[in-house]
Amino acid sequence: MEKTPFGVWAGALSKEICNQIVEEGSLLIEEQATINQDNNVNTSIRDNKIAWFSEGSWIENLLLSYVFKTNTINDWNFNLNQAEQVQFTKYQKDEFYTWHRDSNIESDVQRKLSVTVQLSDYSDYEGGELILIDYFNRQCEIPKSKGAAVIFDARCPHKAFPVTKGERLVLVGWANGPKLK
Repeated sequence: MEKTPFGVWAGALSKEICNQIVEEGSLLIEEQATINQDNNVNTSIRDNKIAWFSEGSWIENLLLSYVFKTNTINDWNFNLNQAEQVQFTKYQKDEFYTWHRDSNIESDVQRKLSVTVQLSDYSDYEGGELILIDYFNRQCEIPKSKGAAVIFDARCPHKAFPVTKGERLVLVGWANGPKLK
């Protein structure tokens, strides 16, 4: 069996749940997205807006259920013992995030798995493709259908291409654990 660095759950969240998350996300305090652990703003690398759901929210618990299922089903066996706050991410016209990895191997607690859930309907925007590079150096485009969730190894490079029209809304989360051995 081929080991893959990601699992896709098409239609993981219903349209109603997505709409409820968008409604709650729109009430959060929006800020310019940052990069790295120092929270630097660099709009040549990442240009979009984010907000944060409170720690332990029902949304975090929902995302983590898919993360843990995927970790088990794909036999990744990552030691996961912590989650970060869930990010409500907004990409509008010309906004993007260049190639990056979510993991930081120099930290004592490392991001092991990333999760992204598509909250917008693919007809609400153009561009904005999420591409990741798998273990075999293949570029994989992630489904744009509303409610689709992708869980992937946080060490995999990935990129959100610029939105050319409309608005792309996404949930992003991370499951962490001790340093890899």
